[in-house]
Amino acid sequence: MPLFLFFIALIFSAVATAQEQKVLVVHSYHQGFFWTDSIQRGFAQQLEGHPLDIRILYLDSKRSQSQQFFNQLESLYRTKLSEEHFDAIVVSDNNALALMQRLSDVLDNTPVIFSGINNYEPSLHQGLRATGVIEDVDLLANLALIERLHPKHKQVLVVSDHSVTGAALRAQIENFLDNNPIYRDKVRHFIPDSVETLKQKVSKMNIDNVVLFWTYYRDIHGNIATDKDWRDINQASNAPVFMVHDVGLGHGAVGGVIQSGYRQGFEAAKLLTQVLDNPEKPLPAVVSAESDIKLDYQSVVRWGLGAEQEASSVFFNKPADFTERYAREIKLFGSVLVAMTIIILLLSYYLQRIRRSESIARESQAILESVFDQSMQYMGILDQHGLLKSGNDRLQSLFNRQEMRVDRPLWHHKNWSEEARQLLASYFHSSHRQVATFEAEIWSKEHGAMVLEVSLKPFSQQVANQEQYLFEARDITSRKAMEDKLYHRESSLRNYYEQQPVMMVTLDSNNRVQEVNRFAQQLLGYQPLDMLGQYLCSFYCDEKALYPRQVLLQPQQVMNGVWRREIEYRHADGHSVWVRENIRPLRDSDQLLIVGEDITETKKLAKQLEYQARYDLLTDTYNRNYFELELQTALREVESHRRVHAMLYLDLDQLKVLNDTVGHDAGDAAIQFCASMLEEVLPYNAVLARMGGDEFAVLLKDCDEHGAINIAKQIISTLGEQIFRWEDTQLFMSCSVGVRIIDHTAETPQMVHAQADSACHAAKEQGRNRYNLFSLDNEELRHRQLEMQSVNLVHEALSSKRLELFAQRILNLSGEGSPLCFEILVRIRDAQGNYLSPGVFVPAAERYNIAHWIDKQVISQTLEWFEARPEVVEQLGRCAINLSGQSMGNQEFIDFLLARLQSSSIPCEKICLEITETAAMSNIDQALDFFTRVKALGCLIALDDFGSGLSSFGYLKKLPVDIVKIDGLFVRDINVNEMDRVMVRSINDLAKQMGKVTVAEFVENDQVRACLVDLGVDYGQGYGIGHPKPLAELVNELQQLEPKSRKSSNLSPA
Repeated sequence: MPLFLFFIALIFSAVATAQEQKVLVVHSYHQGFFWTDSIQRGFAQQLEGHPLDIRILYLDSKRSQSQQFFNQLESLYRTKLSEEHFDAIVVSDNNALALMQRLSDVLDNTPVIFSGINNYEPSLHQGLRATGVIEDVDLLANLALIERLHPKHKQVLVVSDHSVTGAALRAQIENFLDNNPIYRDKVRHFIPDSVETLKQKVSKMNIDNVVLFWTYYRDIHGNIATDKDWRDINQASNAPVFMVHDVGLGHGAVGGVIQSGYRQGFEAAKLLTQVLDNPEKPLPAVVSAESDIKLDYQSVVRWGLGAEQEASSVFFNKPADFTERYAREIKLFGSVLVAMTIIILLLSYYLQRIRRSESIARESQAILESVFDQSMQYMGILDQHGLLKSGNDRLQSLFNRQEMRVDRPLWHHKNWSEEARQLLASYFHSSHRQVATFEAEIWSKEHGAMVLEVSLKPFSQQVANQEQYLFEARDITSRKAMEDKLYHRESSLRNYYEQQPVMMVTLDSNNRVQEVNRFAQQLLGYQPLDMLGQYLCSFYCDEKALYPRQVLLQPQQVMNGVWRREIEYRHADGHSVWVRENIRPLRDSDQLLIVGEDITETKKLAKQLEYQARYDLLTDTYNRNYFELELQTALREVESHRRVHAMLYLDLDQLKVLNDTVGHDAGDAAIQFCASMLEEVLPYNAVLARMGGDEFAVLLKDCDEHGAINIAKQIISTLGEQIFRWEDTQLFMSCSVGVRIIDHTAETPQMVHAQADSACHAAKEQGRNRYNLFSLDNEELRHRQLEMQSVNLVHEALSSKRLELFAQRILNLSGEGSPLCFEILVRIRDAQGNYLSPGVFVPAAERYNIAHWIDKQVISQTLEWFEARPEVVEQLGRCAINLSGQSMGNQEFIDFLLARLQSSSIPCEKICLEITETAAMSNIDQALDFFTRVKALGCLIALDDFGSGLSSFGYLKKLPVDIVKIDGLFVRDINVNEMDRVMVRSINDLAKQMGKVTVAEFVENDQVRACLVDLGVDYGQGYGIGHPKPLAELVNELQQLEPKSRKSSNLSPA
């Protein structure tokens, strides 16, 4: 039976509504047992209002204590705790705690809160994450209380049962007696086999003895003691009975230092809330529940115990005093007295009200007569025959006092219209004269034709046995005129409703069509009879769409009092019509006005735009925008380190050649052909997108490096095997593929995109028609990626004019001339504020054709800087500015340069433009034209990096250059390398014979500088002479130098 009840509890607990935190409560004893119920009551009281899902189970170990029963409980709870997780477990008494200790392997780290634990030792919850409240029965305090109340007692009989708990407490008592031997002779154990044995024992005792009832809840046969047993024991006892628990209180026991189950449960609940509110903190320390002294006043008096020293708060069942005993009678007497007083006051008040009412009635009569005469309405009193008995001034004025006859009925007056005369006569000729209201026309000399609203009301009481009637009439001529205007206005509005070029539908309170205009009929293709009286939702394509009144329940409004939605209607011929409904409830009625506009074409356009936003129109593959979104999703998916994706970046080879030779139509067809081939090769879950021009990107989901490489090979192989045909042209397509594995090293979509692009460019440079795998360890790809990043920085710097001008000194090795001779350099800062190496961003700018933009801004900033400092220009010897080879071939830049030099106030002979030898040799005719035009303005021309070309000396005599800058490759080691020394001497001698000035680069130390002086080189430049510095800083330093010779340096050939 206990196991069956346990199964029932498991079933009901499984279907309980899940709350935020789940708590399992396991009681050692059965429901209905006083101790268990008391603990549960205190537990529930403390947790009232907490949102917890609490499951309560009872072990029933008080009635069943066999080892087989405990083994079955362990098996059942092991299964339950393995299948269901709880945020905390609460147990009461030792058996439930022992069960949890045996299940510690499945509880893991679940906190356990215990209560009602006696004989507490930390070993009871070893292996558990546990804390709780212990039941610490204070035997010494109970013995001290007995001595205070009954100092003449000779023996204390401690009663316990045959349960496991009873054996444990006897051991506890023995331990106490060992520590307190003075009580050894007084304290005796008694373990009755049954309740009857206990009754017999206590009935034979006398007043010199005391019974201390510790625990006796089941006899040797397993029978549980009841409340009746407690009363019988106390009645039979000839000695005072003390308790350590509150089980027998109120049944005749004296009391004691009581351990309360309610407090145990209450304290356990407080610990539970602390644990759940702070799950990461260590568990609170084990606490001991406080004991309270409780004494039954009647039992203390019965046994004549001396309780005078005890506080009054410890007593219960104490007889009430006089006021408490006769509280009911006192309240009743007071209530009667109050009621009589109120009645007297009410009577006095009522008499005063009567006198006041009489006075008010007289005043009211006078006021009514005044109102009757001064009323703005036409008022009079008629008898049963319609004769006027009395009328106010306005009524008499209406009928003209001289012409008014009181000896005949009112309707005989000549000013009434015929219809009004008949209505008045019919009222008085009828037998049932109730309140009547009607409209009547009358002629007035003062106002002309008037319309009156006439009301006839019979008086409730007869006067002199005759019926009388109140005649009231008010002028509604203006209202009638307004009604006529409103009628005409309504007609106009109706016509406006019909002629509106939008759909207008009026719904009644049942959502049925009440009115529909002509445009709505034409829009939906229905006749009025087909729509009127029908539910508007019956014309919707979506049967589950909300009714218009349901839309009003939605919180969002387009504007005050208007709800808007887009919904699909069904046309009479079956096709769909999209309508944007504007729904407004009409005031003072239950109607709804729906104004709709046809947005079918807008919807089609929106779908088309939505398609275009995701797909490429040429190939029907995804476009760049959609691919970027998928790439962002892929990056989030690999953050957990559990998934790996891959990105392929494809660039079709030689498509530009096809466009130039056959035409762009053929190029488009080739792109479509390649896209279809790619869709056949790729896995079903791959994302293929055209990134623009002849470039595609592929996102491979859940694909590792091996799989990505295989797919890249398949793509290259498939394109190479299929022939593309266009008219008479046939060719095999090929592509270069960059592969980037998307794992935890991928930080942003831009990074992945750039790295895959870098790998693709590397594949093209390696010979095309191949793939290249991006690796963080690949220095070439990292350098290319750095170049691409630097291009973005260049764009940002150009757009915000953040190029910084630096300069490096050029020294006259002869020691003569102006010290203000230098070369302009450019620097750019990265996002961290560090300077980016020119060796990175300059080649990248040339690769991506933006070098002429840098040159343009450097020219502008340099000239503007000098123009703002004319004193520096006077001291300036030469300012050299580097130009890219791309700039030399850009006509727009050349035009800008020439115009800017002509408009500048700086003498052109102080400006030297440097062009690398390689750039000049690559297009000798273009270089000659450029040099000629610039020299015509007076500028100097320097050939940079001379000696790096294959035929430097042959071209030198063709180019009209003024300065030869010897490549630093030959200069840096001339002090230790004889071959380099010979090369520098040859270049210098040849240049001198041709009338050129020489400048040596990479002068990094004094030894190299001395060698250059020996060789007769004119100028030197390098770290041994000066490091690059911000332009303003270098100019300031050079101005501080006192030149040895103030002669201008002759930079032109002699």
